Parts: sequence; structure tokens; C-alpha cells
Amino acid sequence: MIILREAGKDSFEDNRDKGISEMRLHRLELPTPFPVGPVNAYLLAGDPLTLVDTGPKTVEAQTALERGVAAAGARLGNIRRILLTHGHTDHAGNAAWVAQRSGAAVYLHGGDRAKVAGQRGELEHLKTFVTQAGLQNNFVESITSQIRSVRQYLDPLSKVSPLTDGEYLPLAGERLRALHTPGHSNGHVSFYHEDGVLVSGDLLLEGISPNPIVEFSPDGKRIPTLPQYLQSLRRVLLLNCEVAHPGHGGPIANPSARARESITLHEQRKEEVAAAIRRIPKPLAGICEELYQNLDDLNRMLALSEVIGHLDLLAEEKRLAITRKKGVLQYKVK
Repeated sequence: MIILREAGKDSFEDNRDKGISEMRLHRLELPTPFPVGPVNAYLLAGDPLTLVDTGPKTVEAQTALERGVAAAGARLGNIRRILLTHGHTDHAGNAAWVAQRSGAAVYLHGGDRAKVAGQRGELEHLKTFVTQAGLQNNFVESITSQIRSVRQYLDPLSKVSPLTDGEYLPLAGERLRALHTPGHSNGHVSFYHEDGVLVSGDLLLEGISPNPIVEFSPDGKRIPTLPQYLQSLRRVLLLNCEVAHPGHGGPIANPSARARESITLHEQRKEEVAAAIRRIPKPLAGICEELYQNLDDLNRMLALSEVIGHLDLLAEEKRLAITRKKGVLQYKVK
């Protein structure tokens, strides 16, 4: 059984003295320098002492992490296993720092291995995508510069143990199950306990829908991230899930209801995109400008990711026609 504790209410040593076998989960809120705000790490009591996500590599996040672990009755050096929900810098940037100070093994799905290794080969693929979307070189330069600037918040990981879908992870006589839940990130993993508790990373967030960020396979083929994301949400519906502990914000009391809300939202937005291209073909950038106004470059990139996802859904339904004009892709509902 997983019990959510406020840090400092009970020590791990007290738990061992009482002979309690329940697995306890402590939420550690860590600051980030990103617009998303604070990120959650979770300390899981038991053997092996486990940390889920680590925050970015900043002095502020490192200090908050050390204090949070201490308030929970442990020390950073006691951590023996680090589980990363995905390779985005706000969740994984500090993993190498924690591993160095604790000797903990780091676990991550192979789909995000390149992210934590500091390999950014997708930038060339991203340039091609943005150009085909109908945006100019100045936008390409701006967004690639912003991506490079984030590297300072991540220490590359040279050694990572793979997580596989369905893998059971022992913890204090109980088991967590790793579930591959891609969409927000290609290697995103959620951790499920049989008592109905899901450590969901950025799969489920309260009040906002995680962005299905555009990604590419090593050969440059774009991955259909939004269809993947919706499939991951449908997987949540098959679980006996009573509460989710997300990557940002507090616990989600009804994960299935939240998953259904997100699925419905994307179905509605898909039809909004379809309405925008019903009469004449339009490039991706033009569709985004019609649906979202006054965006800065970062949010324009997020809008491109979301709208191309809705176009992928239309393509799956065989409702989309794609043509090319002067190197720019044009989309129209059949």
C-alpha cells in the first residue's frame, strides 16, 4: 500500500521500527527556472530507497532536494535507485548529481536515452519540420537557440539502466510496475502500484493538458506523438487507478476522469483544426496563427506540436489530404 506523507511527519527509521510494510511516498517540490514552475520528485521509502525524478541541475533545486529528503527522515547518500519518468531537463537534469553523491543506479526507458545523454541530433530534423511548416529561418534560429540554452540545466548521464514496459520493480516486499506511456516524451514511463496509485510524471496533470512535443526517430521520421499520448491515456482507463501523483502540482483524485477529460479535449480540438482547413489547403504555421494569436516563439513551437498532432489524428481517420507548395506542406480535410 502506498501512503502519501508530508515530509517530516514520520521517519523511515520509525517505519522500520514499527515493522510496517506499507510503501510510503513523499512529494518533494523542487524549483525550476522554466515557465512550467516547480516540478515534483517523489521519495519512496523502503528497500531500495528510491527517488522518482530529480529536478533540473540548479543550486536551488539541489538544495530543495537535499532538504526534502532530510525532512522525510533520510539522507541523499541513502538513495539506491533513481527512476526517471522521462528525459526532459526539468525532471532528469539533476540525476547525474544525485547518482554521484549516492551511488544510486539510474533507470530510464530507452526511448529517452539520447535526451539524458545530452545528444541533440534532432535539431536538424526540427529545422526541416519548421521549414516545411512554413516558418522563416529567424524562427528556426530562435527556437534552436532556446533548446541549446536548456543544456546548462542537465549533466549528461553516461550510464543508465533500461526500463521496459511491464517491468516489475521490487520495493520493500512490494512491487511497482513500469508502464511505457509515450506521447509527451517518447520514453515516458509511469509507475503503477496494485493498490491503485500511479506516479504519472507528465502523463496526467491537473488543469492543463501536457503538450505532445514533436519528436523524431534517428532517421528523421517524425513520431506521431499525440496519437501515442491518447493511447497512453486510454491505458490509464484500464487500470484500477484511484489517485495519480503527477510531475507538477498536487495529487489527482480521479485519474480516469482526468484522462477522459484530456481525450475529449483533444477530440474537440481535432475538429477545430478540421474546420480551419475545410475550404482551402493551409500550411501548419497558418493553421496555428488562425487558432492561436500573439504567441512568443516558445509557445508557437508548442502550438506547432499540438496542431500537427491533431492533423495526425485526422490522417489516422483518412480525412486528411497533404500537398506540397514550394517546399511547404499544405493540409486540407478531404
